[in-house]
Amino acid sequence: MLINSRYWRYQLWAHQHHISLQDWHEDNFRLLMRLLPQRLKTGEVYQIEAANQPALQVIRTEQFKYTSELQLCLLFEDEASDTLVVRVYHDVHLAELSEANEFDRIYQQMGGRADSQLKAQRRYSLNCFFNKWLRHLINKNYGSSVWQVQQTVGLDGTGS
Repeated sequence: MLINSRYWRYQLWAHQHHISLQDWHEDNFRLLMRLLPQRLKTGEVYQIEAANQPALQVIRTEQFKYTSELQLCLLFEDEASDTLVVRVYHDVHLAELSEANEFDRIYQQMGGRADSQLKAQRRYSLNCFFNKWLRHLINKNYGSSVWQVQQTVGLDGTGS
C-alpha cells in the first residue's frame, strides 16, 4: 500500500506540474544512461547488485541504427519481477517503457481496437512509473556498482 500511495502521489504531482509524456521520455533516458553500463552487447545478460538489494538484470534484445530495445527485471531470492520492455531512441535521447507485464503485451496487440485516450493514459502512467522506478534504483546505488556479464542469450531465447 505504501508503494502504491507514493506512486499515486508522484503521478498526481506530475499532473499538477504539467509534466508531459515527452518530459518523462527525456528524463527516463537521462536516468537510464546513468544506470546502465557504457556498452551493451545485444543478447548478453548483464547483472548488477547493490548492497542488500535484489540483483538488477538487463538484456539488450534489439539494436538498430537509432533505437534499441531493453528488457529489465529485478531478481529476488525466489523469483524474478515482471520484465520491463524499454524502447530507447538514441538519436533524440528518449526512453519509453512500453510493457511492464502481460496485460501490456496483450493491450499492445489490440492496436487500433483499444481506446486511444485510454492508450495515451496508459503510456503516461507506465512512463511515470518507470521514472519513479529508475530514481529508486539510483537512490539504492545500483548505478554506482559494477555490471557483470552473466551469459549470452541466443535469438531463440536460450542461454549459452
